[in-house]
Amino acid sequence: MANKKNINANDKELTEKSETFVQKVNSDMYFQSELTSDSMSFEWVDVIERICPYIDNIIRNPKLALINEEDIVKIEKAKRISVASVKDLAKHTHFIEKIDPITNEVKPSKILIERREETFNTYENRFIYTLVTNLYRFLVNKESLLEALESKKNKILEYAASSNTGIEKVNIELKISSFEIPKGKSSDEFQKEIESIKARIKKINDYIISWRRSEFIESLEKAHVPFVFPPIRKTNMILKNPNFQMAMQLWEFLQAYDLNENQTSKDSLETTGDDNIKGILDNTFFINYLVLDSISGTKKEQKDKLSKYAILMLKQQVQRTVSLLFNMGIDISEKELLDMISIDIQNEKNKRLVGTNDVKKKFKNAMDEYLEKIKEYM
Repeated sequence: MANKKNINANDKELTEKSETFVQKVNSDMYFQSELTSDSMSFEWVDVIERICPYIDNIIRNPKLALINEEDIVKIEKAKRISVASVKDLAKHTHFIEKIDPITNEVKPSKILIERREETFNTYENRFIYTLVTNLYRFLVNKESLLEALESKKNKILEYAASSNTGIEKVNIELKISSFEIPKGKSSDEFQKEIESIKARIKKINDYIISWRRSEFIESLEKAHVPFVFPPIRKTNMILKNPNFQMAMQLWEFLQAYDLNENQTSKDSLETTGDDNIKGILDNTFFINYLVLDSISGTKKEQKDKLSKYAILMLKQQVQRTVSLLFNMGIDISEKELLDMISIDIQNEKNKRLVGTNDVKKKFKNAMDEYLEKIKEYM
């Protein structure tokens, strides 16, 4: 009974210290849940895999266009004089160096020349160039999300708080994260699926790497051609060429995918304040502080502190639990609460009783074995 009286004794200094701590808690909480509806769907891999060979056909066998280029060069470098050259010279007489007074032959110093060149810079090719660029960015983003799927948790709780006891300042920073494995899949099965998707993405990346190194893409990049923007012009080639038809399917898929992702991005919850949850965390902060404060140089001193703190912990837990239940609209009577506590006390006593009996039984068996052995020497 002496020990029980000592535990329940009202330690004024400790009580004041604890009450000050609780009153001066200043905390903040952030909770984020990232549960995307398609986070486990890899439909996009199927679509891209199916269409990649058609884009490859376009880039391996590109359609060239002939264009007329004009340039002003020194007369000695002009290999062919066209009607356009003469017309331009009539407009720019300052290019005329001299005129023969007898023959009226004109001798210019410079002249316009025309040359026909092949180029990849057509609308259809710029469409493919834009599609490859968009696909590359899409894949980089998806690879990043895939890595996050393995390491990043889809629920994050961050909590930070400070308080003081009147004699010391206390801080806490807490971050809890969790990731739920899809239903019906074990961790190993899920990991195998991720590895399989990664292998398929690598093959798609191999396509993209080869495309970006091709003369087709490098030429358009060097020319700094502009990207095309929706709506895509339905040219004859885009409408009728089978390869371009499939490329158009991928364009529309990526456009729709991004649109859906932006509109219904996440079944998520982001909050910086929930009084009920924050109250539980504040109470946990208080308990963590009591644990910290109870750590002592000797086991006896630590045991004494924990014994006193246990009553404060119990008091805080009961207050917090009752307050939480009432806030949630759940009414609980004193008898129901006391009955629950009584059951836990009795269960704990029974555990200890069973543990004591087990020790006694083991000790008795050991003694019996010992006495049996020494009989041989008696």
